[in-house]
Amino acid sequence: MSYVTLHRARFDLGAGCWIDVEAALGAAGPLAPVIEAESLLSGEGELQEDQVLSGGIPPMCWRDAGHLFEKFQLREDTDYYVDVLTPFALDEACQRLAENPAWPFAQRLSNAYRSDPPRRWKEVDGRTVVTGQLRLRSHAGVLDLSPVFGGELRAEVACRKLRYFDEFKELLDSLSEKAAELLLSYDSPVSLSFDQAEDLATNEAALHFLMRHVMGSTKLPASLEEILSDPHGSMRERVETVAIGEIVEADPELLADDVEYSDLCRGGPLARLLRGFTPSMLPQRESFESHDTPENRYAKAFLEHCSLLARRVEGGMLRRSRRASAREANAWSTALDDVLQHSMWREVGPLTQIPTNSQTLLRKRGYKDLLRYDLSLRMSLGLAWREGAEIADGLVGDIRPVNEIYEYWCFFTLRELLLEVCSEIGGGNFLIVSADGLRVQLSKGRRSECRFEFTTADGQKARASLFYNRRFVRPKTPKLTWDGSYTSSFAPDFSLRIAQVRPDSVTHWLHFDAKYRLQQQQTDELFDDAEDEDQDAPSGNYQAELSRVHKQEDLFKMHTYRDGILGSRGAYVLFPGNGIGGVDAPPNPNFFVRHPSALGGGSVHRLPSVGAFALSPSGGNAQLEAVRSLLLAALSTVACGRPYTEEQAFF
Repeated sequence: MSYVTLHRARFDLGAGCWIDVEAALGAAGPLAPVIEAESLLSGEGELQEDQVLSGGIPPMCWRDAGHLFEKFQLREDTDYYVDVLTPFALDEACQRLAENPAWPFAQRLSNAYRSDPPRRWKEVDGRTVVTGQLRLRSHAGVLDLSPVFGGELRAEVACRKLRYFDEFKELLDSLSEKAAELLLSYDSPVSLSFDQAEDLATNEAALHFLMRHVMGSTKLPASLEEILSDPHGSMRERVETVAIGEIVEADPELLADDVEYSDLCRGGPLARLLRGFTPSMLPQRESFESHDTPENRYAKAFLEHCSLLARRVEGGMLRRSRRASAREANAWSTALDDVLQHSMWREVGPLTQIPTNSQTLLRKRGYKDLLRYDLSLRMSLGLAWREGAEIADGLVGDIRPVNEIYEYWCFFTLRELLLEVCSEIGGGNFLIVSADGLRVQLSKGRRSECRFEFTTADGQKARASLFYNRRFVRPKTPKLTWDGSYTSSFAPDFSLRIAQVRPDSVTHWLHFDAKYRLQQQQTDELFDDAEDEDQDAPSGNYQAELSRVHKQEDLFKMHTYRDGILGSRGAYVLFPGNGIGGVDAPPNPNFFVRHPSALGGGSVHRLPSVGAFALSPSGGNAQLEAVRSLLLAALSTVACGRPYTEEQAFF
């Protein structure tokens, strides 16, 4: 994904005003190539690009990363100088600053923007150039730099990850796909009503979420290519009247029924049959393939409806000032309209009934996918958690909740892995069927549970429950069960409870924390061998110790979960890396078992342990298999009823 690196850029705000943004890092140079943007008045390139890059992301650039993202890009944890030519005289500008510390911007930018003292401002021809500094902190998202007096400028704030743009879209696409799969797996399609007047996906956020799933490049667009390359058709017959000289073989049945006697001429080749007369025109039967089938009528109606839904989403996003999502929805409707211009649809008539029993619709490639997408859009999905309703368009206020989206994605992934080795016995308070349809209640800070049952090959069973953000607190009264914390309060992102199917069984816990910002190299550094450190280094080197603690804080947090939460057998980091987790052997282990036999690597044990697992939408089956093997080891051992002793581990 190419981009043009910038050091400074000036944008037109209208009415003769402008805003100038300059990176605090680097040095200015000539801009090449020229950027084609109506609002960009001038710009300077970056001379020191190699020195100012961080994670492959420059402090400022112009990048076309798709409809979801703004083209003008800034970077998190970076400072910028901002000058704004306002339409006000100096005295009035000072008064407005006294009323709003973030002026000339909206007050919500007060935590990121600080104006210079008015004595540094400049008054030019009755107008004031307001100067200040923008300090972006650790959040990725859309920064609205539109002044309160008019004009518009929005910037994409990218986090310091080389694949931020790709990963964000992959996470959204994958999470929307998981939500759609959840819908289709929860209710049998045969029980779905096909009332054409039915309101589809009344929850606007859910509608946008599911439309993103349907319009993914490998979904509806790919299915349409299948349909247009091999459309369903049926053989039809039609009777046309043609000149007798063009008839190859006359049809006696048509001659008897469809001859126009007013067109008879004396003589001719049929005079012996028609008492001395022959018609100049004869009917002829012709067979042809028609695409005007019930299946194609259904496909065309579905495409037209999707186009209307995309426009509905676009209008809703514009009303909520979700410009990136509105652009995305506009791209969907434009793409669907282009497909509907294909010549095949011209002969396809309006839909009169849905061919629910059609084998083409149920089995033929392309058509069966359309039916599946239609089902997912018809089943309303209520996103009950606050952030969930907003990640449908990728924004919470000005912030792209990439960390939260990764957490949700990891939760659904863990749930799917458990479904592969267990049977689901209930959604707990995670899945709720209400009067208005299926609701997914996944609330951060509230207990959300998925329940499973695991059975070994010889019939032994264990029960498991997956929780999202379950809180473990210190009980106020003595307890007989190992539950909660014995010191402070802890809330891992995901916790898995495993126990045998009997009343007096011991409870075992595994914990996972999702760390989107953690990168592969940083994760490798978590497990640097302590023996490599200088044994003779002075113990009073406070800065060196502080650096070491900061570098390993995520690892220390896993040890805290492992020790502080009663009954915990393991705690692990999940991050979107490109490696494989669960490796306990040199040279680069990322999984450590708390047992003497595990020292040096290659232990037969898996628990108790701490470690890290790379897990990303594009990571492939090897990453999933590493987590799956850990879950399977824990479930199998608990189901077999082997006694657990802390200093002996599982055997």
